[in-house]
Amino acid sequence: MRIYRKFINSFEGRYQLIVRNVENFAEYVTAPFSYATIVTLVCFWFCASFGLGLFLAKTVLSKWMNPTYIEMENKKKILFLATTVEELEQQIESQTKFIETLQNVIQGKSKQSATSTMHTIPPAANTHEPIKDETISASQTLAPKRTLVTNQVAPLQYPGLFFSPIKGMITAPFNRKTGHYGVDIVAKEKEPIKAMATGIVIFADWSVETGWVIAIQHHNNLVSICKHCAILFKKVGNLVRAGDIVALMGNSGEISTGPHLHFELWNEGVALNPEDFINF
Repeated sequence: MRIYRKFINSFEGRYQLIVRNVENFAEYVTAPFSYATIVTLVCFWFCASFGLGLFLAKTVLSKWMNPTYIEMENKKKILFLATTVEELEQQIESQTKFIETLQNVIQGKSKQSATSTMHTIPPAANTHEPIKDETISASQTLAPKRTLVTNQVAPLQYPGLFFSPIKGMITAPFNRKTGHYGVDIVAKEKEPIKAMATGIVIFADWSVETGWVIAIQHHNNLVSICKHCAILFKKVGNLVRAGDIVALMGNSGEISTGPHLHFELWNEGVALNPEDFINF
């Protein structure tokens, strides 16, 4: 009991700090204090420092004030890199499939039969005036057109759905059985070849068999291909609109027998008859 009382008295005892100047013996006395006051000030300073540290850990100073900042940032970077790698792998896979499909298209290989699809699409009329209105989407052009035909005054006057790439005479029509997945059109040599609709050039290069070739991807994975060109005016990645001149008709390639345009129309690896969509 005495020890406890002695400890309490010493803890509550009040003290003063006196500082004396050695030159003139002047004394400087501080305010009275006790051990309880010192403990209170230390606790207050600790709490204030801790709270200030928590506050600064949420600000721009967190990299210096938060000891887990570096670890958290490293985890974020790792997650970001993992997500990026996964997205790149998906893009590479989709691009590989697209390139394989495009190579088959350039080589004239049809992935599957589209006979049933062709029966649902009405043929183009005998008029030679192309449609320049680009408001018709590719999804509409590839869907069955029975409702559209009924809205026309005369089904035989149903217009073409796309701009004609060139005006001339068809010498070799589309024939899936013989492997001729396009139409051969004869016109004046070096006649301008125009884009059938708005799209992006996805291939523009030389092929040994078909010469200068340009392929344009339109809406709804519709791809138009022009072969045996004399000159190409567009490069891969260029945006073209319906009616823009993309090449000149020529006689390039080993399998070409004269100046003409071999025009193909593909949708997801399936060859379509261009005459069902375009009035040449």
